[in-house]
Amino acid sequence: MGYKYKATMYYSDDETEAFLREKALKTNGKKSASHYLYSLISREREVADTTRSKMDSSGGVHIYPEYTAVHRYDVSGYISLPCLMVTGKDEKSRIRFVHKDIMKAIDQEIDFDISNTLLKPPHQTYNNDDLLIVIKTDIHCSYSDNITAEHHCQGTFIASCIIIRVNRVEWEKWGGKYDFEKIRYIKYRDLANPKVNKYTGLCQVAEYAPQDKAGAFFIPVRKTAKEFPSDRLPPVLIKGIDINASKDRLRLKAMNASQKKRHFG
Repeated sequence: MGYKYKATMYYSDDETEAFLREKALKTNGKKSASHYLYSLISREREVADTTRSKMDSSGGVHIYPEYTAVHRYDVSGYISLPCLMVTGKDEKSRIRFVHKDIMKAIDQEIDFDISNTLLKPPHQTYNNDDLLIVIKTDIHCSYSDNITAEHHCQGTFIASCIIIRVNRVEWEKWGGKYDFEKIRYIKYRDLANPKVNKYTGLCQVAEYAPQDKAGAFFIPVRKTAKEFPSDRLPPVLIKGIDINASKDRLRLKAMNASQKKRHFG
């Protein structure tokens, strides 16, 4: 049988020579120093594999360098949403229900703004086959509970966002292992908690002077590569904060009488 690789060991002391000759005896009575040395290397590989397996199953997380290929994009304006009567719920549940509808309306406005400014001529700045990840990092919204003739409620908002442009070049730059589709907010205290954080690799997304010191947005880093998702995702994928975000990220406030009059007459 031929062997593909060969390594040569040099030594000069008699004690090593005697020890190697003694240990090189095979079970069939023949001597082979290379067989003995190979068995030592194989044993070390087994130890290394076992150690690596324990580390992978320990719930530890590897933090990669911060992802800085981001662009800030702010969207502001008015929202209008259907006023649905919510019955059988307490005040806290009713407000939460309204806030969910407000966040949906803001998402629609963000999608509309980006689609009509960044993705259409004459101001088109991205190719149609690019995937734009929009991360809502901060939202301020004031809303009126007055119902219009069209049975809608109204409000004003300012949304600070981060845009990550992902084309095939950017995808391959990271070996297809950066899972941009699953960007999520994680508190720093939960990074090492396997009950909360299910990822073994994370890359923090860079932000512009964040007020929130408790957590950040992270890109999961996979162990295996995946294909570029050009055929199954919308051109604008909106991620980021929801109604469970902290007050440093999200401020939803009902307008007082003077604010209603100033904005909506």
